[in-house]
Amino acid sequence: MPIVVPAGLPRRGLLAASLLAASPVGARQGDLRTRISRLRYGANLERWFTVARDNHPRRLGRAWWRDFRAAGFDHARLIIPGSGTELYGLFHRAIDDAMTAGVPILLALQDIVHQNSPAARDWDGLAERARFFAARTDPEMVVLAPVNEPAFETTATWLPVRDRMLAILRDNAPRHLLMWGGREWNSVRSLNEMAPPADPWTIAEVHDYGGGTADRIRQRFASVVAWRERHKLPVIVAEYNGYGTNQANRAGWIVDLREGLPVLRSLNLPVTIWSYSHGSWYRLQPEDGPAPYPEVRALLA
Repeated sequence: MPIVVPAGLPRRGLLAASLLAASPVGARQGDLRTRISRLRYGANLERWFTVARDNHPRRLGRAWWRDFRAAGFDHARLIIPGSGTELYGLFHRAIDDAMTAGVPILLALQDIVHQNSPAARDWDGLAERARFFAARTDPEMVVLAPVNEPAFETTATWLPVRDRMLAILRDNAPRHLLMWGGREWNSVRSLNEMAPPADPWTIAEVHDYGGGTADRIRQRFASVVAWRERHKLPVIVAEYNGYGTNQANRAGWIVDLREGLPVLRSLNLPVTIWSYSHGSWYRLQPEDGPAPYPEVRALLA
């Protein structure tokens, strides 16, 4: 059925109409975006944690993901830390296990991208990753992001790169919801410098390690709420934990989370806490199991 486009429809509206016409699941994608906006607390699984231990491949398994969900997490975020079909296959199996356990996944297709790095222009590599995961993951359960964090000097330099990255993802993953952030490590400040892309099937992300009192956190995120309401676009706090000096001090970052998580919940901002990890910084779990430290689990209740 042809779509009649009203005269003067902006480019973003025209693209939305085109995508809805091309995709039989347009309404379902909208439902996914609504579900994402209603999430509470998830956790990042830091880079290799999901797929390897002591330089050997491993599979956490479906029971791990079921117990992760039972601990109080309603989503997870993964980062592809390298390239190659073998690595992609390991992550695909992990995502398949998570999906089977009912855990939605936010998937960053590459790690940190600096302004002048080759990764900032590796269009073919990004397309390959998008094709691989789009063909093997459920668009009702997996959100794709082109990059973990961009590190660009200005929004003017990041914006065309962001838009091209999103266009590549859309060409290769026509049914998936996409996620993006601001040029400065997805900071709150850099989101406020951005306008949404033309692609209508996206959400925005911010990362925050600012810590502080509940009042200071509420003040810091007031601009995020204003941006969300102004653009009518969900925002997820896709990395969150306490102030940087507390990264190796569990008691310290637990205090920071105790201050921050209720504030973000009251602002209807979903939070993905950093992180399940092999290391010691902000480590949420005592071993490799799905159960976080008791202090963390208490915060999720």
